[in-house]
Amino acid sequence: MTPALDPSQQALFSRIVAALKKGGDLNDQILDYIDTALFTPEPDRLTAFLADDENSELDTLLDLIFYPDRRVQIDLEPILASGRYSPEDERTILQSLLACTIDASIGMPDGRLIARVRVPDFIKIRYLERLKITWQMPADLAAAIEKGVSAAIGPMVCVRLRNTGMRFSTGQVTFLCRFFERMDDRHPDYPACLDLALSLLDKKASPATVFDLLVDYKRICFRALEQARRFTALLRRSNMETLMLQGFQPPRESPEVLLHRMGLIDRICFSVFGRTEPMAPAMEEAPRQGPDLDDPAAAVQWLLR
Repeated sequence: MTPALDPSQQALFSRIVAALKKGGDLNDQILDYIDTALFTPEPDRLTAFLADDENSELDTLLDLIFYPDRRVQIDLEPILASGRYSPEDERTILQSLLACTIDASIGMPDGRLIARVRVPDFIKIRYLERLKITWQMPADLAAAIEKGVSAAIGPMVCVRLRNTGMRFSTGQVTFLCRFFERMDDRHPDYPACLDLALSLLDKKASPATVFDLLVDYKRICFRALEQARRFTALLRRSNMETLMLQGFQPPRESPEVLLHRMGLIDRICFSVFGRTEPMAPAMEEAPRQGPDLDDPAAAVQWLLR
């Protein structure tokens, strides 16, 4: 027997059911996957594919289609923040989802309907898992966002934090509070700065070591940048096949990407800590031999060279 839902559980359950019913529209990323991994995504072929319950590849496609996107998460964030759902709440809501029949329309990006599917149980389970409804934000962090982040950006910030699923340590909370108090959320790089900071945070980081963590990552990017530039210089004198036969591997990321990431680190460090660490190119020639300090005339001549 499915347990009865209390008002808070019912509110979230109803919103999730509505999102699943509307979550079947294909987007460009899903169409690219179909084109690459399956077949040319023509409407007739898609209709037939979605109706074939015996096809082993259908589950993968449904998993992509019914994925809670950023729009859905932002819409649900206020109710998740106020509901403060427990693992028991999650189990109760899941039982109701599994007992509920959900039929969803699937359409092309231009709105053309191509199929109606019954949402399978494994999709309901994964959908609820991905919402991370039991994650709760520390009170200090919520206050810093309320004070330092604009109302237009706040829900996006909360969703990004929830998606990490991290149980923030005291040091992480201190750093993030300073981030939200001191970073300019009007800058176009603000979301990228937040994503990068969240990806680098160490679970045991204190405010002091977060700076070291950021700078260490900047050094990694700088070394990769130097290697990418050297490879580009070698490529001007030889071809790719010859260089790879000689043991040279092409860079994984372009210099432009690496420079942009280093710029994000600098923006975070300057805003939060008031400083950063510059990176100097490696010297291409050996250091000059120092003068004989016992010979003042020789020392002067060495300095004038």
